[in-house]
Amino acid sequence: MSSDAFQTDPTDQERLAAMRVIADAMEEGMRQGLHRDSLTVGCFSVILQMMVELYGRDAVRTMVAGIEPRIVAGDFG
Repeated sequence: MSSDAFQTDPTDQERLAAMRVIADAMEEGMRQGLHRDSLTVGCFSVILQMMVELYGRDAVRTMVAGIEPRIVAGDFG
């Protein structure tokens, strides 16, 4: 599948709801004694695996290559 698959954005409300579900799951993991860094790396790995299954390696590689400028620009915090 091409990188065009990433052009279909969910609504802001849906995106925020999805982010809340993930954040809640991570908080639950921390309550169970898991370290935040372990949960973060684990979550990122699972998400990348799921994206490769959905969109294919080439599309995910293209998407990941475009993340660095967004990190530098402060898009993620």
